[in-house]
Amino acid sequence: MEVQLISRKLIKPSVQTPSHLQNLNISFLDQLAPSLYVANIFYYPNHHHEIIKNIDRLVKSLSEILTLFYPLAGRYIKDNLSVDCNDEGVELLEAKVDGVDLTQIFQQDPNMWRFSDWLAQFAQISDRITISTSINAWATTFREGGISDQVPRPRFYCSFLFPQRDLRLNLPPAPKVHSKIVTKVFVINKEAIDKLKSKISGGSDSGVKYHPSRLEVVTTLGWKALIGSAKAQRGHLRASSLLQIMTLRGKVSMPLPENACGNMYMPFISRFSTYDKNNKLKLTDIVSLLRDAKRKAISDCTNAINSNDVFSMVTNSYKEFYEKLNKGEVDTFKFTSWCKMGLDEANFG
Repeated sequence: MEVQLISRKLIKPSVQTPSHLQNLNISFLDQLAPSLYVANIFYYPNHHHEIIKNIDRLVKSLSEILTLFYPLAGRYIKDNLSVDCNDEGVELLEAKVDGVDLTQIFQQDPNMWRFSDWLAQFAQISDRITISTSINAWATTFREGGISDQVPRPRFYCSFLFPQRDLRLNLPPAPKVHSKIVTKVFVINKEAIDKLKSKISGGSDSGVKYHPSRLEVVTTLGWKALIGSAKAQRGHLRASSLLQIMTLRGKVSMPLPENACGNMYMPFISRFSTYDKNNKLKLTDIVSLLRDAKRKAISDCTNAINSNDVFSMVTNSYKEFYEKLNKGEVDTFKFTSWCKMGLDEANFG
């Protein structure tokens, strides 16, 4: 594979950010969020005669949409726990990649997959829904040649809704992250998922009184495999915790503004205990653990009527997870999902 970098530039907002918006404090939810850059790659048909024109339109539409998502064109000041919305810009790279046959992956016509659009976002102030909203807003502006009524107007109000806190008083030290990372891809097709769903929910003795979602089925399968792997390595069954993420939008009872942007999620934990004789390494048992944890998290959100309630709820979840990680007595895993986040709706035409 050969990668040729064609251009590298900073794209600034087309209109200068007003002075009263040039400093954005982060919220306590932003403080808790991991500092990560998240890359997104979109593949589109390669129309050679339109490449140059499309790149110009990408630059123009990105510059326009940054007037709405202005914090993304700023710089995070760690010491101040704030974003300097100075319009410094977003880096846009144009590159050409040769020697890669993506048709082996996507099973499409060889001429279909040549253009890729890469975007890395500020995870310090953006959760997955915010990132998806900004990408779709960019795509809409690109297609329509400007900002239209179809583009949502984001509201960066999290610092007012969830003001900063001294987290040292509430959380144990975050566990050290090991540098060794292994990446693998497992593809589970629709037919296999449907069979698993039938196996879990079918039969009067299954103990599952609902139809699990695709996400629950795949998560159950993955967690079961990890628990079984740990048992094979250590020679005995170990307790296990699984951390997942739930958006606070539409869940908490405290009012949240429409199109609120920022890190607005909470972790919730499912627990597999070796002390509970009812916990067996069966798909039906594990999917019930996942559903019970989700129900409790939804109930906790419903009881959160103000910022203090949200702070207590979120930090308690992080605290429990960090303590388990630091002690090492329980196998701990994190599962995330991009389902229903709107990324598959991004259409740059």
